[in-house]
Amino acid sequence: MLTAKELLQLEDFLTMEQTSVKTLNFLANTIQDNQGKQLFQQMAQKNQQHFQTMNKHLNAGQTLQ
Repeated sequence: MLTAKELLQLEDFLTMEQTSVKTLNFLANTIQDNQGKQLFQQMAQKNQQHFQTMNKHLNAGQTLQ
């Protein structure tokens, strides 16, 4: 089982991941360089995957190891 403190830390992590995704997508949409745009998009997708994985585990009530 996760402690209340661990749950709060994971919620903070999820918030940071969401913020990162928004920021990276913003940068991808504003940059003119195609390589840079692609890099930011890939990074945003990876952070979104991290968010979804962690959120899935938390919602399922599973313990994280």
